[in-house]
Amino acid sequence: MNKKFARLSLTVLLVVIPAFAVGVSAASADTPGPASGDGVVPILVTGNPSCSSLGYSYGFKVNGSPNGTFPFDKSNGGELTGGAPSDPNNSVTSSNSTGKLFNWSATLGIDAVIVKGGDNADTFVYMPEDTADTQLHAPVGDNGQLRDISHIEFCYDYEVTVTKTANATFTRTYSWTIDKVGDQTDLTLSAGQSFVVNYDVTVDATPTDSDWAVNGTITIHNPHPSLAATITGVTDSVDGIAADVDCGVTFPYSLAGGATLNCSYSADLPDDTDLTNTATVTTSGAIGGGSGTAAVDFGDPTTVVDDCIDVTDDQYGDLGTVCADAAPYTFEYTLTVGPYDVCGEYTYVNVASFIANNSETTGSDDHTGNVTVPCLNGCTLTQGYWKTHSLRGPAPYDDAWLNIGQAGADTTFFLSGKTYYEVLWTAPAGNAYYNLAHQYIAAKLNILNGASTTPAVDSAITFAESFFSTKTPTSSLTKAQRNAVLAAASTLDQYNNGLIGPGHCSE
Repeated sequence: MNKKFARLSLTVLLVVIPAFAVGVSAASADTPGPASGDGVVPILVTGNPSCSSLGYSYGFKVNGSPNGTFPFDKSNGGELTGGAPSDPNNSVTSSNSTGKLFNWSATLGIDAVIVKGGDNADTFVYMPEDTADTQLHAPVGDNGQLRDISHIEFCYDYEVTVTKTANATFTRTYSWTIDKVGDQTDLTLSAGQSFVVNYDVTVDATPTDSDWAVNGTITIHNPHPSLAATITGVTDSVDGIAADVDCGVTFPYSLAGGATLNCSYSADLPDDTDLTNTATVTTSGAIGGGSGTAAVDFGDPTTVVDDCIDVTDDQYGDLGTVCADAAPYTFEYTLTVGPYDVCGEYTYVNVASFIANNSETTGSDDHTGNVTVPCLNGCTLTQGYWKTHSLRGPAPYDDAWLNIGQAGADTTFFLSGKTYYEVLWTAPAGNAYYNLAHQYIAAKLNILNGASTTPAVDSAITFAESFFSTKTPTSSLTKAQRNAVLAAASTLDQYNNGLIGPGHCSE
């Protein structure tokens, strides 16, 4: 039982144990003395009281104030009183360090301890019963000193012991969301052109808890060595919430001495609040009832639903598995849009979806983009695009390079001694030749790929081809020639960037 110490006035004691009224003398020279180490105030009882005379069921008496452990079977010199049964499974231990003060502990609950000294006794009453205390003593004599202890008697009875387990359970269910985003929604492409779109797919989980409950075992033990306990009922309550109890027997039930009865119980709970679970056993007859408690503490969920999902993309394929402990999580990947061989308006739709691992709940989100492939005028791309989209990369190859010739970007560029590719990758560093060459190559590829021109662009192309047919990167230029070269390069740059002509393609 939980340790709680009684500090009773004589008035209360007389109500609880009427026999105390017998032999109490206000004129006695003795006084009860100080409280025990655990704060129990002794009651002075004159004469030679016993457990039986005070109304207790059983007693166990040892002479003097001995040190040692005394089984309730007389094996170490103790004396059973009040018809107490021999019980070698239970005992009391006494330790005396001063001769007049002693400590005690017992294997079952003690209701009172009578300490006889001189003509009277100090009686320490425990309500509820206890299993240990310290600094007990006999009365204080008229000389102001504690009297020598002549004997100690421990008063007790038998009650069933009740212990229990409490297993808190609940279910955690995850609901998932998915969000798909692409970095392009409207593209203008030339016929045969492809474009790489970057995608982010983010999934996230929200937990919801439910089905809170508790279950466990109630263990009822009859500590009496021979007498059966008559159990009239077993109930279980979780802070006022009644539990269903199943003991597998019909009440009243006779539980033999030393025997144990196991019951199971369960209760549904409204939430995950930590509670106290109490089992109560009622009895009739000599063996008393009892109760036992256990804490209902909720920790991790006992059942988890949909804690992981598998994520896929209808164009990319499997993206992977994500579990709640990693959410939110974002997948990053790319997909190629195009090429479209025929001009017109196109829509590309890309869908990402998931399926949950337990309920197989699904969800999805899509990204829709629009593509325009001009039918009459085409569109233009910059020299930066053509520079990186040859067979040498690093971007995906655009086979429009074959319009230059079978060697594509490796075709020799006029009198430069270099290939188209090498010219594009040569920094101008103030050289007007390379300024014009870069813009000319891009413009020529755009025109060969179907982009319409303007008179100014046609004039700049004609000028450039005439210039490259007679000049090299190291040729000397007059100021007038240099200005003409730069003017043609500027016109073609505007064309390639979509400022003049049919407009710029998406890159």
